[in-house]
Amino acid sequence: MNCLLLGDMGSKGNSQNKVAKSMEKLIKENNIKFICGLGDNIYEHGVTSVDDNKFKTHFEKPYKNIKKKFYMCLGNHDYGEITPDEPISDSFQHQIDYTKHSDKWNLPERYYTFTKKYDDTIIDFFVLDTNLDLMDAETIETQKEFMIKAIKKSKADWKILYGHHTYRSTAGHGNAEREFEDFFNDLFDLGKIDIYMCGHDHTKQYIQKNHNNKLLHLIVCGTGGKDYNYGIFLENMNDCDLYFSSSNLGVGILFCKKNEIKMQFFNHLNKLEYEYSIKK
Repeated sequence: MNCLLLGDMGSKGNSQNKVAKSMEKLIKENNIKFICGLGDNIYEHGVTSVDDNKFKTHFEKPYKNIKKKFYMCLGNHDYGEITPDEPISDSFQHQIDYTKHSDKWNLPERYYTFTKKYDDTIIDFFVLDTNLDLMDAETIETQKEFMIKAIKKSKADWKILYGHHTYRSTAGHGNAEREFEDFFNDLFDLGKIDIYMCGHDHTKQYIQKNHNNKLLHLIVCGTGGKDYNYGIFLENMNDCDLYFSSSNLGVGILFCKKNEIKMQFFNHLNKLEYEYSIKK
């Protein structure tokens, strides 16, 4: 069972189109079943209605030749234009509602789970809304309780958590701030999550962290539509190990089997940049 990872994609510009074109070949050659969207689906400020033309220009048109389901999550840019006078926006709801208007776009709720089963392999995906800074305490706690219950219940071979914001990263957004750190740790402390995937930083990274004696695999893949021209901050890796980092546009692919997940990163020219096998 193979899936493609794509984050920070919805720029409408040349960068997104380059990656979209590369995806067409990768999907065909690697028997990709579906796509995990890692947030910032539509720049710069999301959409204003379910009929917003940006759904066409920033999603349907760039991916018109891709006939696979995109399982999306919400990024910070998907919350609309946040101002001091209007610090809270519900424009994300239009992206949720668009699920009923597209054959490819799938975002049923702000956070949700889904399961994929191929041959003898079962994978549970837990999709977060990591925009905690735009939520009240009750909303944060409700989401966390929902995820804890779902993760505890899971008996899948692999348990993959993903959202938009970084937990660890060498790039500009860096490591999680305290509120995010505590939220993530409450989920990782369960000892059941194998992989956390995100975008937010416009780089590709593979990081390992020993979390309470369990090896946690961290994947950053925010190179779907925006270039990265900032620094690399290796000091962020003081409690984990960086195995790979690239600022090239492109995507990731997970090749999933019952006892192994092979991860590959490609640039927008479909050149393999890095691969690693995660084994049980």
